Amino acid sequence: MGRIIGIDLGTTTSEISYMENDEAKIIPDCFGNRIVPSVVGKKEDGTVIVGQVAYNQLIPAPDRTIAEVKRLMGSDTLIPLGDKKYLPHELSAMILKELKNYAEDYLGEEVTEAVITVPANFNNSQRKVTKLAGEMAGLKVERIINEPTAAAMAYGINNLQKEEKILVYDLGGGTFDVSVLELFEGILDVKSSRGNDRLGGKDFDSRIEKYIEKEFEKTYNQNLYKDLDVKNKLSIKLRVKEAAINAKKELSTQMTTTINIPFITIINNKPVSIGMELTREKFNNLTKDLVKSTTEKIDEALKAAKLKEKDIDTVLLVGGSSRIVAVRELVESKFSGKIISGINPDEAVAMGAAIQGAIKNNQITSEENLIITDKCSYNLGTSIIKIGDGKIINGVFDCIIPIDSSIPCSRKKTYYTAVDNQDEVRIEVYEGNEFMAEDNTKIGDFILKGVPKAKAGEESIDVQFDYDLNGILQVKATIVSTNKSINKIIDNFKLTKLPIDSLADENIYERFKLNSWMEYALAKNVKETIELAQKKLNNLDKNKNEYKEIEKIMEELKLAVIYDNEQLVEKYDEELTDLLFDI
Repeated sequence: MGRIIGIDLGTTTSEISYMENDEAKIIPDCFGNRIVPSVVGKKEDGTVIVGQVAYNQLIPAPDRTIAEVKRLMGSDTLIPLGDKKYLPHELSAMILKELKNYAEDYLGEEVTEAVITVPANFNNSQRKVTKLAGEMAGLKVERIINEPTAAAMAYGINNLQKEEKILVYDLGGGTFDVSVLELFEGILDVKSSRGNDRLGGKDFDSRIEKYIEKEFEKTYNQNLYKDLDVKNKLSIKLRVKEAAINAKKELSTQMTTTINIPFITIINNKPVSIGMELTREKFNNLTKDLVKSTTEKIDEALKAAKLKEKDIDTVLLVGGSSRIVAVRELVESKFSGKIISGINPDEAVAMGAAIQGAIKNNQITSEENLIITDKCSYNLGTSIIKIGDGKIINGVFDCIIPIDSSIPCSRKKTYYTAVDNQDEVRIEVYEGNEFMAEDNTKIGDFILKGVPKAKAGEESIDVQFDYDLNGILQVKATIVSTNKSINKIIDNFKLTKLPIDSLADENIYERFKLNSWMEYALAKNVKETIELAQKKLNNLDKNKNEYKEIEKIMEELKLAVIYDNEQLVEKYDEELTDLLFDI
């Protein structure tokens, strides 16, 4: 059995780890760097570049370089890169493929499996497309694991004999998580997780960037970006951003830093530069609300775990942004003397992922094994009609799997028809905490047809939620009287396009085999059409236009099946059927 690597796929940087002699070790990139920028770019000839090489062209070629794509994971936002547009997980797949290549070069062997980490509060869609990105990169994604849990594993594997309550404070480049865990008898039990996937180091950078821009305007009485075209404006913004990042880092070790950006723009036909000092005190004032907001999540996580600050024995600070002095001071003020050293904030998450892979792979002996339990990060439920006090309320959120339920888990509830002669039921699935379903996040819906017509309330429907270790939800609805059922892997990620054309030149799908389409739920709906198309292809010349047309639509149909997109499956199934009968 081959190695299973651990990957921390971060907003700003990513790390790779593997196990050797019962020890997690970091895999460097081709330049020997242990931290890899999560940046994708294209050279002038269209060749895709990733990591440090891409980062190096971020300022000189902003139209051909993309960074910080993680915050868009799970959305259908199309991101321009060069002359093409990509979905967020397609760009993540490029990063993961490069990380896979680094691992193979370093280890001298093929790598086919990985454990990939995500923020604890990533929803079902974000987890699913992260897993998909790994598959597109040629990796079997053994597990999706929460980042704070992975960090706790990196600590716990060397402290198996301890019994203690651990709080992980994880402030990365783009996301923030707090997890409370209990370590006892070799078991690492996650009690609760809370977080904010819109808070991270980049938000601290942004405050410095705005400060630089305001100071420039005060000095020159002119907006820094006045009269600039899009490309030059973006290039200057990136120079300001780089200066802000460097200032933030320097203020973690010194009280004052100097920000110098030479020849930033031209005013009255003369080049001008930026030169200013930024003190740690000023930086703290600019960002104090960001730091303070993290206390809310700490308090929420403690409350959910039914613990007080005094009950916590050990605090792990994880994520590069946890080096910010004000952050450390805040955590120290709440948990005096409990922050431990020896955990690398940048590397702990990847190392924990590698440990999880080694446990699965039996690479770690039973005496050294660490058993992990994790928790559901959201309330998961459905929309129902509620009757009470003589009132009928439509669209009430009914929780089926509560937040902080141990996973994997399966929960089932029984519901009843609401009107006479009802012959179908719409199952709507939501994440959230609000009383009304519409005030929560809708993550999917489907229709169960064939309910026997009867009076309201006489037909019952069992709705079962299965939530797996990767945080992916499967819903099964069954008509009790007939046992007819429908299964659905819930995914609120709706593709507006399929990426075959945009990714053809990058060969992303080279390892993401289209013949895997039969493993997916919607395959049975189009199996006959695709078999007929394949027979047709076998009798056609590969150089004929008809062959290419059939092959292209057939591949689009297979991808629609893989993406579990019913609308596109119907569209391409119809197009392919029409084409087959026209030729």
